[in-house]
Amino acid sequence: MIFILFSSYIFVLFNPMMEIDAMQYASISRELLRGDNILHIFDNGSFYLDKPPLIFWCSALFFKIFGASDIVYRLPSLLFSLLTIYSTFKFSRLYYSKEVAYTAAVILSSCIGLCIMNGDVRTEIYMMGPMMTAIWQLDLFFKNNKWRNLVLSCIAISFAMMGKGPLGMVIPLAVVGIDLLMKKKINLIFDIKLFAGILIIIFCLLPMSYGLYTQFGFYGLEFFYWTQSFGRITGASGWSNNTGPFYLFNVFLYSFLPWTGIFIWSFFRCTKDLLFRKWPEGQIEIVSCAGFCVPLVMLSLSNYKLPHYIYCVFPFAAIITSIIIVEYCQHVKTYIRIYLIQIGISIFMLIFIFGLVSYVFPPKISFFFIPLIILMVFGYWHLYSKNDNLVRLLIPSVAISILFNYAFNIGFMKPLMNYQSQSKAAKYLKSLNADIDSLYFYKDNKTYKSRSFNFYLDLNTKYINNEYFQSEQLNKPMIIYTNEEGYNSLLQSNQSVEILKTFEHTRISKLKKNFFNPENRKSILKKKFLLKLS
Repeated sequence: MIFILFSSYIFVLFNPMMEIDAMQYASISRELLRGDNILHIFDNGSFYLDKPPLIFWCSALFFKIFGASDIVYRLPSLLFSLLTIYSTFKFSRLYYSKEVAYTAAVILSSCIGLCIMNGDVRTEIYMMGPMMTAIWQLDLFFKNNKWRNLVLSCIAISFAMMGKGPLGMVIPLAVVGIDLLMKKKINLIFDIKLFAGILIIIFCLLPMSYGLYTQFGFYGLEFFYWTQSFGRITGASGWSNNTGPFYLFNVFLYSFLPWTGIFIWSFFRCTKDLLFRKWPEGQIEIVSCAGFCVPLVMLSLSNYKLPHYIYCVFPFAAIITSIIIVEYCQHVKTYIRIYLIQIGISIFMLIFIFGLVSYVFPPKISFFFIPLIILMVFGYWHLYSKNDNLVRLLIPSVAISILFNYAFNIGFMKPLMNYQSQSKAAKYLKSLNADIDSLYFYKDNKTYKSRSFNFYLDLNTKYINNEYFQSEQLNKPMIIYTNEEGYNSLLQSNQSVEILKTFEHTRISKLKKNFFNPENRKSILKKKFLLKLS
């Protein structure tokens, strides 16, 4: 079932990457290959100090081996997703039955947030896999006191930090520490072996730290190890977007679908048991509950929050949900309740996504062939699984997850990307084998950090203004990417202008409500031009 789910991620692979973040990270990775020092990160020729380097190193390595493309950029994130799922399964097995661990893996791989992460690749997925590996191995170390577990956990922590910053260390240490505290085993943190573990983490972080220091001095180290993460809580960072304290929890509610309903039920049950129930010594598992609450609270205190920040709690939420599912599958009345909850949520998701696609981008009848096949296959599977309540419960949700991924990526995102003019223009120039050395952005907003040209054409974008055309060293012929204002300005300046291609454009990462109505869409679309000046 997990293989079937993971194979459905193929729907996310072929769409162009979305501006701004994912395309920017991909272009930085490609720019890294043009440089002479892999420890120094540049964005469009300028020093880059924002995200940790693991995403750039991994993407650049895959570009070097397989060539640069949208698919190749997403391949490392698929591997880190597999690592996250596998580590979640292995950690669950330390405390629970194989059924619980297997169910947790299915839940994690089928929540819509994980699929979104592999389509619009951010740094979170590069932290989640190492983070769960670190927690799994740290828990084993405190149980068995074996060097192997300590070494693996420390290496994993360093990779989690290179994926997302200090949060990659704070989460594993905090949740495992809370587990030890509540089990009255906190004295284990004074084991001398942990000092060696600290040295291992420092050693693994040396290349990144050296690169930050040689490129930015001590400010680079301060920014990475403090300002970028903790500074958003203390106010040391200037980033703020006025999101409320419940913003990330609200995001979690829809990104963890189709399991949100059962999770809420499970979380309250889990919390109540931890607070009021006397557990047999050594059999209580606190990491999952702490792993969900600690990051949620920490990240919610930040002055700047984006939806993908909360994705790191998915593995813990999956474990919490799986516990109650497996338990309730043994009781007829409660089983029927959670089964009906899942059926209700599944029907809602199906109606929502196919209704959205049919209204916004009305598809051809062939679009529905694959969903019909999926429904028939899973319907047949469900019909012949009468004796296994757990499988019968999982099948509808897995089917809906696959159908949702298909409709969202093929029916919505694919036609939506036609309005991202930067990537279409870059691909058009590539198909012409045009002289990209003469390519310039004119009257375009630098702050949007459009990087499609950088990635698809393997270059640094050059921005120009009116003063450039007054230069005595004006280079012609030129290829210009510009908006309507820029096009009209060039016409008025007596330049010899030829339109190579016109594109309809909107900023797809911030869609306006009129865009969703096909009858009103034209009113908010802007024109972008590829021009040739000779």
